[in-house]
Order: sequence, then structure tokens, then C-alpha cells
Amino acid sequence: MDDRAGATLERLVEAMNSGVLATDESGRITAWNPRAQQLLGYTRDEVLGRPMHRFLHRDADGHVPPERDCRLVQVLRTGVPDHGEGQRFAHRDGRLVVCSWSSAPIYAGDRPESDQPETGVVAGLVIVFQDAADRVAAERERRDRMAQVQRANSRLRLVAEITTVLSSTLNEAELLRRLVRLVVPALGAWAEVDLPIPDGRVERVAATHHELSPADIAGLEGPLPPLPRIPRGPLAQVLRGGGAVVVSGEADVRSDEPLGAAQYEFFQAMRAQNAIIAPLAARGETYGALTLGYSYPGQVYGPDDRLVVEDVARRTGLVLANARMYAEQRNMAEAMQRNLLTPLPQPGELRLEARYVPATQVSWVGGDWYDAFALPGGGTGLVIGDIVGHDLRAAARMAEVRNMLRALAWDLAEPPSAVLARLDGVMAAVSEAELATAVFGRVEEDPAGRWHLHWCNAGHPPPLLITHDGGTRFLEEHGILLGAPDLIGTRPDSTCVLPPSSTLMLYTDGLVETRDSDLSDRLTSLRRHGSHLAQLPLPELCDKLLERVEPNGEDDVALLALRVPG
Repeated sequence: MDDRAGATLERLVEAMNSGVLATDESGRITAWNPRAQQLLGYTRDEVLGRPMHRFLHRDADGHVPPERDCRLVQVLRTGVPDHGEGQRFAHRDGRLVVCSWSSAPIYAGDRPESDQPETGVVAGLVIVFQDAADRVAAERERRDRMAQVQRANSRLRLVAEITTVLSSTLNEAELLRRLVRLVVPALGAWAEVDLPIPDGRVERVAATHHELSPADIAGLEGPLPPLPRIPRGPLAQVLRGGGAVVVSGEADVRSDEPLGAAQYEFFQAMRAQNAIIAPLAARGETYGALTLGYSYPGQVYGPDDRLVVEDVARRTGLVLANARMYAEQRNMAEAMQRNLLTPLPQPGELRLEARYVPATQVSWVGGDWYDAFALPGGGTGLVIGDIVGHDLRAAARMAEVRNMLRALAWDLAEPPSAVLARLDGVMAAVSEAELATAVFGRVEEDPAGRWHLHWCNAGHPPPLLITHDGGTRFLEEHGILLGAPDLIGTRPDSTCVLPPSSTLMLYTDGLVETRDSDLSDRLTSLRRHGSHLAQLPLPELCDKLLERVEPNGEDDVALLALRVPG
């Protein structure tokens, strides 16, 4: 390089806003611009002629790293330009300055035209560098923010998943078992749920640990000591309506109350290092407590973790409240429905059994009913029926129609079809019931000891007759529905002999009708199961039939069975 070109290069280097240094072929510094002095503190006179690698490079411990590992020196050897981030240059005051850099070889004479740089003669090196601390810090901050956003999104997805899974069941025990399985290990190494129970004690209803077997965990579940009136331990405080509590280990839960001692034993079994106890609360009532914890030192619950756990516990409390409300409503509805169904008589040698299975939808208190009663002439009246609708109004109308049919059957010594015809007229005049299906029959014994069934079917599923040897047939004669004056048709009377030890099965459509299957297939299945169960005692036959036919819960099921003596 001639003197004029060198002077031009030096002025250019000094004017640049980046640090610039140059070396000769041996790596000794030959140029050093003012910006380089600002960045690293050395004056030009202090660095010229010094070996670039040994002078500028230090590792985190202050030692000079091996020269063979220096990428800047490699450019001198290979003639291949290079660049990078995070290079540490030694400052005059001893600290390390993190820089971004790029380097290019200086060739002796004209640069060779060959694409292979090693064919030229490398006479030195030019390095341009800038302080990257701000950029590195900004990048680190950006990565940290992205990590925080990813953690937040992950936890939001977890909370959403927990909400969806928990909302899919209203069975309290299954709900809480699902909860502990969902939060471990996502939010902790172990978890437990404790609920106050009506007798004043506390019960650990669900627990899990990601390293313990279900058998080990099962031994830790069950009843705990009573909830004290004046709570001292953190679990008792939460169950008495307190907010979430973060505890640092076993010692924080130990207290002189029995419940605290039981919690201390559980924390020992879990090897608890850090835990959070959050209330399962909704609508101003605390239903229980969720405890989550870690088993290894250094794992702790921070403010963000606490917010997530409290959110999960709050959502669980709401689902738990709904589950209990559902159970209460269902129990009330079922009790009301059963109270509307009268006890069965046991006339002479005839045997009667009935079953009622409510729909799984709590609000579907249906209009299904069965009835059996003695008649003035010595026979027995049998009724199975279904009022259209699935609500309290349908249940009330069912009670009206049932009582009207009883009164008419007692008062009228006429064929079953005439009784149903009179019921049609009375329904239209004094009842709000619109449509109904029913079978009304009389069972009577003739002087020869044979039992006869006289019946009329108003649009109802056909009764099933099951003989003692397993033979089956549907009594398929039927007529129009009740409460449908615009329909054209009749309701014929029918009669059949009931063989000795045979079973007559009356049922409502909830037993055989589902949205997902063909009615004829379900009726065939009912016949097949009835045949297989024909010789069982009547109570067991009814139970087994319901178990095998498996109603899907879409509708109530009423079942009335009559067993004729042998």
C-alpha cells in the first residue's frame, strides 16, 4: 500500500463511528482509530505494535484464551472474512466489553482474482467492532419477555384445559380426581384436595404425586381430624374462609391442632419444600382447599404462580358448586317423582314389581308413571303411561291423569277401551295435559284358575309377555294416543291368557328409544334379554333387565312387571 493510500485509509478509519483496528501479517496492531480508544480505553500509542490477540482477548476469568481458538486470528490464516457477536475485548480498566465485530484480510498488492482466498498473500487484518452490550441486553430482555409470554400462554392454555375437563362432569369425586391429575406436574410435583364433610371432619378426597404410585397415594386419602372452630394451621384457615397461603415447607403447616398434625404428616410424605393452599370457593362459600407443592429445594411459588393456582382453584370451586347444586336438584326431583308413584299392591298369588329410573338431565322430571290397584270385581288394574314433556308441569299433569284414570277404572265396569275413551274426554275438559300414551289392563282369574289380561293400548310401546321357558312376544295391538281428537283411529280391546309362571312387562319409551339406534333393534334386544332372564325371581329380573338393556338416560324409564303364579 503506498503512502497516499495509507493516509487516505487512516483518515477514513478515524472518521468511522465504529472501533477499527488493523494488524500486520503477524497479528500486531498497526492502526487504532479514536472510536476504538473510546470503546476500550487505550490510546493509539499504547496499542500500536502490540499482539492483538494477547492484548485484547480475555475469558470470563481474566485469562488469555488459546490463540488457536481465536476466530480473528483464523482470518489471518485463511484469508476468509468473518463476523460475530458476543466477542469480549479487554478494556484498559480491566473489565470486558462485549462487542459485535467483522473482520476482513488485507492482501499484499492487488487482491487475487481467484475465488480461493488462500492463493493470495494475507498481509494483515482489519477489524471493525461496536459495543454490543446494549444490544445484547436488549436481546436478552426480549428473550426474557418472550419466555414470560410463552409461560403465560402455556398457563392460560392449562387453565382453559382444566376448565373444559372439569366442566365435562358433575360427579364430585371424579371432578376432584381429574383436578389433581391435571395440575401435576404442570403446576407442582404433588397435589391434594381436602373437603369439610357434614359430620364436622375434613376428608382428603384426592391426592397425587408424580413420583409415587397410586397405591402409595391411596393410603394417604380418607378422613382427617375435625375442622377446629378457631383455626390456627394454614389448611384450617383456608377451609374457614381465608385466602390462599404460600408455605415454605413442613414446619409452616405444623400446629397443635389435630388437623395441622395430619397436614404435617402429609407434607412429610410428599417431601414438601414449598406449597400453596388455595380455597375452592364460589358464591361466598368455601367448599374445600387445593394444595399444590414442590418436593425439591429451589422450587418455589412466586406471585405469578399464586395467581394461576388461585384462578384454577376459583374455577374448580365454581364447578364444584354447580355439581352440588345439580345433585341437590336431582335428588329433589327424583324424590318428588317417586312420591307421585304409589306403592304396589300384592293381590293374592300375583306378584308385582316396579322400577323408576330418572333421566340424567336434572331438569327432566318427566311424565312417566306406573300404577297398579285392586278393582271392585276382584281383578287388578295395571297402568303404564307417559305424559308428553320433561319438566315439573309434565309431572304435575301426570299426577292428574293418573288419578283420573284410577277413578274411572274403579267406577266403570266397562272394557279398557271405554275407560280410556272416558279419560280422553275428561282430559280435554278438566286437565291441561295435551298428549299422552298409556296401556290400561285388567288381570283376572277365571273359575278354571287361568289368568287373563284384558287391555287397551293408546299409542304406547307394546307390553312384553315372557313365558317361564323363555318364550317372548310383544302384545302389539294398539290404537291412537290420548288427547289427540284430530287423529283418526280407534283403540281396540285385546285379550290374552297369561301362562303359568309367565311375566308381563310394561315399560315406557325411555327403556327402548334412543337417538343413536334403531327402535326395532332395541325392541329385539329387550326380547332377547327378557328370554334369558325369564326364570329369575321377579325383583332380580327387573334389575338385570335394566342393567342389560342400558337406557341412555335421555328420558325417564318406568317399568311395571307382573308375575303369574305357576
